Amino acid sequence: VKTSDEMLPEGWSIHELGTARMGDDPKTSVVNQFQQCHDVKNLLVVDGSTHVNASCQNPTWTIMALCWRSCDNLADQLRKGEV
Repeated sequence: VKTSDEMLPEGWSIHELGTARMGDDPKTSVVNQFQQCHDVKNLLVVDGSTHVNASCQNPTWTIMALCWRSCDNLADQLRKGEV
């Protein structure tokens, strides 16, 4: 186990997150549970933007899992002719 107090410059080993909150209410969020924009139905935001904050761990696996779920939902919509 190792700790460091060194401040790294922006862009160095960080994960940009935030600005597109996920939620059910279009008044308080940008995307739904499948990361589909409330206002632009054919726009999916499948990156770290839907994470409004970060923990001390790398969010990559969570971002990938949410993207997979979004893609499954999109494929489902395509099969049903909804998109």
